[in-house]
Amino acid sequence: MSIERELSRRSFLRRMLGGAVGLLSLEFVGGSLAFLWPNLSNGLGSRIRIGAVADLVAGEPSFANGYPLNVGVAQSFLVNVPAATALASGTPSPKPAPTAGDLIALWRRCPHLACMVPELCDERKRFQCRCHGSTYNILGEKLEKGPASRGMDRFAVTIDADGEVVIDTREVLTGAPAGPTTFRDAFPPEVGCVG
Repeated sequence: MSIERELSRRSFLRRMLGGAVGLLSLEFVGGSLAFLWPNLSNGLGSRIRIGAVADLVAGEPSFANGYPLNVGVAQSFLVNVPAATALASGTPSPKPAPTAGDLIALWRRCPHLACMVPELCDERKRFQCRCHGSTYNILGEKLEKGPASRGMDRFAVTIDADGEVVIDTREVLTGAPAGPTTFRDAFPPEVGCVG
């Protein structure tokens, strides 16, 4: 003997509402985990291969002359240190084949309040944050102008076995505290890009 129960409208709606809430909760948890899970394959938080030195110089010839290369995917400036210091000193000396030890990657995020530091200003060969005026020399060391408490943060740079430059954005290397700099350009330390 089988007893057939009829499902009331109230029970049906209660079950549908419970199922919808359960599905919505599952989507929320899944979306939150996907958002919080680190993206280790590309972009910040990964090792970013940007190409061989020869290819970088061919694509941007000014890099060999000391102008920092803007690497958008790593949100950094790749600096050819020997050529850059010569450029900022007023005695340009190109270095078309820098080694890994000659390269630094400056994170474009200003250490003061995280504004993006713009390209090198051509007048004085310095970086100056547009938000509050913190000024850095061509090596990212903090100069006297502006409220930042330290120099620009950096990422490690290597050249892998294939000859490609790799910027490791998995770890931020904190910039040197404001104070004496290792490199002094031709302008007074208290001036920014213009005046």
